[in-house]
Amino acid sequence: MKALALGGCLFIVAVVFVFSYYGPWTLPQPQETPDNSLLDPHEVALAQVDAANLYAHLHELLRIKRSVLQQLRDLEQKCSAASLEVNELVRRADEIRTDIVKLNASVIFLRTSNKYQELAQDELKRQMSPKVMPPLRLTAASGDEELILPPPSRSDACTMERCFDYGRCPLTSGFPVYVETLTLSGCADDLISKLAKAVEASTYVSSSPAHACIFVGFVCKPEDVERLRTSENWRGDGRNFLLFLGGGVILNGNGTGRAMVLGVEFEDFRRGFHVQGILNDDLPDLTLSPFLLPLMTPAHRKRLLFFDGEYRGTSTSTGASDRGSIVQNLLDLKKFGSNGDIDITFSCNETTSTLPPACRSNTWCLCGSTAALEKALVESTFSLIIWNGGMDPTGVSRVLLGLKNGAIPVVLGKPILPLSENIDWLRATIQLPRARVTELYHILHSLRDEDILAYRSQGRRLWQTYFSTPSAFVDAVLDTIRLRLNIAALPLRATPIGSFYNYTSVWRETLTAEEENVGPVELPHASDTYQRNYTSTTMDAYRSWNDRFDVKSMLPTSPFAPILPGDAQFRGSQFGFRPIGGGTGGTGVEFSVAIGGNQPREQFTVVILTYQREVALSATVARLNNLPYLNKVIIVWNSQMEPTDLFTMPKIHVPILIHKSATNSLNNRFLPFDAIETEAILSMDDDMHLRHDEIVFAFRVWRENRERIVGFPARFASWDAEHASWLYNSNYTCEYSMILTGAAFFHKYYTYLYTFTMPDAIRAKVDEFTNCEDIAMNFLVSHHTRKPPIKVTSRWTFQCQDCPVSLWEDESHFTERHICMQYFERIYGYMPLLKSQFRADSVLFKNRIASDKQKCFDKV
Repeated sequence: MKALALGGCLFIVAVVFVFSYYGPWTLPQPQETPDNSLLDPHEVALAQVDAANLYAHLHELLRIKRSVLQQLRDLEQKCSAASLEVNELVRRADEIRTDIVKLNASVIFLRTSNKYQELAQDELKRQMSPKVMPPLRLTAASGDEELILPPPSRSDACTMERCFDYGRCPLTSGFPVYVETLTLSGCADDLISKLAKAVEASTYVSSSPAHACIFVGFVCKPEDVERLRTSENWRGDGRNFLLFLGGGVILNGNGTGRAMVLGVEFEDFRRGFHVQGILNDDLPDLTLSPFLLPLMTPAHRKRLLFFDGEYRGTSTSTGASDRGSIVQNLLDLKKFGSNGDIDITFSCNETTSTLPPACRSNTWCLCGSTAALEKALVESTFSLIIWNGGMDPTGVSRVLLGLKNGAIPVVLGKPILPLSENIDWLRATIQLPRARVTELYHILHSLRDEDILAYRSQGRRLWQTYFSTPSAFVDAVLDTIRLRLNIAALPLRATPIGSFYNYTSVWRETLTAEEENVGPVELPHASDTYQRNYTSTTMDAYRSWNDRFDVKSMLPTSPFAPILPGDAQFRGSQFGFRPIGGGTGGTGVEFSVAIGGNQPREQFTVVILTYQREVALSATVARLNNLPYLNKVIIVWNSQMEPTDLFTMPKIHVPILIHKSATNSLNNRFLPFDAIETEAILSMDDDMHLRHDEIVFAFRVWRENRERIVGFPARFASWDAEHASWLYNSNYTCEYSMILTGAAFFHKYYTYLYTFTMPDAIRAKVDEFTNCEDIAMNFLVSHHTRKPPIKVTSRWTFQCQDCPVSLWEDESHFTERHICMQYFERIYGYMPLLKSQFRADSVLFKNRIASDKQKCFDKV
């Protein structure tokens, strides 16, 4: 259109010019002469001109010229105006075409969103099972009639079914425990004092005996049982009582009735009913400093095998000949060893020999002090324990000291170890029949480094979780009884959103135009929680005790929950699933309208940590408008100052909650907020600029790797060979071991671990430096999964245009991160971070596909 207008103008100008030059205003023609061929035609014409009319004719020509020039100027102005109008029309036409494309995309987007909303509504109508929430506590009423239990056939025949009153312990009771204090006054037993304080501090303790599931009593001396029998809570036969025995107290079952007993030595131990205790020396009073525990590497230490002890008994005691044979074989093994790598001593020096309270006759006593033994164990790869048979308190102490100091216990005999009904001791100890003593050297040398470190790591975690303090051991004992009753643990308390200052919220144009349809925008949809309350005490019990070490508490969800088979979502378990193309698959069009995958539909919550950067924060939030699969935005306001008067929060399609932190701590980034109703969390800095397609793609990758951190900027744990230590590396590398949590997805499960179970020393270091919280989270997740994180897309760094200064520009920022790497390694006892050499891109990222097909994502 523009070219046509310009051509018309040029045509008009040309016509006017030709007309004016060759028009009717010509000079009069001369009359013919008989012979004028030899004359100049101009002279002939000039000779015939009428001189009187020439002047007037020239004036007329000049007037015509001025008129033509004016017409040309007018035409030129009209052409210019027409050209501008044509340009404007062309621009408006382009805008309309762009708007049509956007409107068509919006129509498809809204239709898809509406379709899935209708599908979700239809699913809710057809849903048969009710939503399961945290269990409401249902306890025994004081007026309930007591259950009459049939008497056991023998005093040692009690089992949970025969001697326990389940009626006092409903599945949703929360396992209330009442502490009977009748025997505590005047008790000088140090072990009982430690255990009593730990029980009273337990989260299970109840002040109401009428509602109690079990009762805990303490026996400092044998006659204390008679005092407990006078309690009205004894109810005639001691049902639902758990008796904690002091050091040196041995009961033969007389007078305990149907009570369970926790002790270090039994004459009638009832497996699955009684609980084996540990010695007083095994329960330190204070939480140990993390630096008191040795590193778990190297795998092989100075000594291969260590034993130091002396048997206290007579030559006529049971098993004397067998014991002598074992001693002789071990002495021969010592001679067979190379470079003194086997350190075995069977005779204590009389000046250093000590007899712990539980070291009675007919047992292998420890030689010297516990501190001296631990010093030797730190230098030993394996620790030998000769099990005396049955209940062996000294053998238990040797096992626990080995776990603590990284000397893998090698037990000759058939041990009875504490909490063995739940703890898989075969993963932390090597247990051999005594007949294998001649093959011991070969067995120990056949173990690879991976196996040695796996034994050592498992033993360290068992010791730290269940035996490192009196509270840890008491909680483990109570959890053992609770799991026998299939009662779920108490849920951990989530963090409520703190009240925030008044602020203005306004609608704002989205700063980034998202032309690619990357998914439907649905109404906020919460993930299901507390769906596995009962199975957590049955099929998950082993993993909770031996893999995840989270038996103490119940969490809303877990990244380790079972996954349905691939065909279940099409055969009876289709609730919530959104298969791509209805299950037939597809390319970009089908992919963009369905979440697909192996999990039901879900959303994610964005958590943004901010500190006095209002402009950058507002811009970041505005870019989240109409982001698919977004549930809500939670802003952690770390500043203790009120926002400025100019602060406005953009309104977007989901709720925005602002948490006012009590303190300026980077640990607040990982608080388990009760407002987070999704399993997936996208942690973001307040200056983070991510496109919608990048976020949605990372979310899809996380859904397939729920137990790992999935995100964008990657970093590397670099080994400093000169100083034999770890450094933080932010340079471009072909390997990475961390993902910065300024732009990363992770499971809400880890916010509970970070806040409640991660060592306090790590959070304290984060507060000390106001740094390293992302390193701490990467250590935590890798420690629990033994897997590296996953990087998505090519992004390595982010630049904040609205931020006057960045933390990474400060040289001390990197120095502190180096220190954190080394400090966290010491706390964990090893380096949990693992390396990865790949990043994730969408399936059809660089594939050439047919023109009528679309890629999964255009740019990622």
